[in-house]
Amino acid sequence: MQQPIDKELLKKYLKDSCSPAELQQVRAYLLRPGTREILHDLITSESQAEWEQQTNTTLIPDDQMREWQAKFELRKTAQTTLLDQSETSRSFRGPRFLKYAAVWIPLILGVGIYAFSRLKDSPSTSAPAIATLVMKEFSTVKGQRAKITLADGTLVYMGPASTLKYPEQFSDSTRVIALKGEAFFEVAHNPQKPFIIHTQNIRTQVLGTSFKVNAVKGRPFEVQVATGKVRVDRVNPGQTEHLAVLTPGQQVTLSSLNSTAILGQVAVQDVRGWKNSKLVFKDQSIGEIAGQLERAYDVQFSFKNAAKAREIVTVTLQDNIPLNQTLRVLSAGAQFKYSIKGKNIIIN
Repeated sequence: MQQPIDKELLKKYLKDSCSPAELQQVRAYLLRPGTREILHDLITSESQAEWEQQTNTTLIPDDQMREWQAKFELRKTAQTTLLDQSETSRSFRGPRFLKYAAVWIPLILGVGIYAFSRLKDSPSTSAPAIATLVMKEFSTVKGQRAKITLADGTLVYMGPASTLKYPEQFSDSTRVIALKGEAFFEVAHNPQKPFIIHTQNIRTQVLGTSFKVNAVKGRPFEVQVATGKVRVDRVNPGQTEHLAVLTPGQQVTLSSLNSTAILGQVAVQDVRGWKNSKLVFKDQSIGEIAGQLERAYDVQFSFKNAAKAREIVTVTLQDNIPLNQTLRVLSAGAQFKYSIKGKNIIIN
């Protein structure tokens, strides 16, 4: 008689934390008939127990389930072997099991919730199958911009020192990506598949529009809309807070991720202009402007007079021209002198 496997070892397998020896043991176990039903029950019971502990309720709402599944698509690149037996029995459907069936693996997007899938019945087959969720990551460095096209035709204009994580192919129900840094989006219209951008605990959702997201660390979070309509929410464990629905020429700003959302107006041409390297600064300090130029040109600013860094100016610059030209425009408007030593710019 074959010995049953330790359920704690199965939990480690689902969390992708097995050692090579443990992984071999689990794979051998899963070759036995009927073992997937044990996995199914384990996934369901563990996930339900965790939900009850978090919410003091026993029913997981459909909208919460869909939200978890959408976020889990960004968790990581997943690859495993799905072992199908010749018996006619309930089995895991390959791609969905791959994407969603892990028991409460911590999400990388900062919301503190875990994800699992409702597992569906499907006829089993006699041959093993390999299913892979292919995730991509594209990053720019300081001084670099880039334009990429996603699988649905959406165009992303990335700013310097920014990172985009996205699936090679989107799911059937949503288009979910994650952004660190700054980017302008021209989203392909598809009312049946919302386009969702996660930036830490802020979620921006659209159907098809063009807008800019600023999620640069250390700077206010900002969404500016050029066309269409954009919804912005703050997502924390157990709570989703609606912040704004934006139309063309509107923006929402948060000084920190948990601060009050401030609605404002913005010129549509300025929002569109950013993707073509146009930088519009309205009533911003010279220090803030210098910070953006550091990213755009991969340089470092320093001020001999700290008061100068706090001075407020309004100026329009281009970051696709030589640094010297940009500095001449800025220094003329802000009335300062500067010197350049390698990658260091000293403002007098």
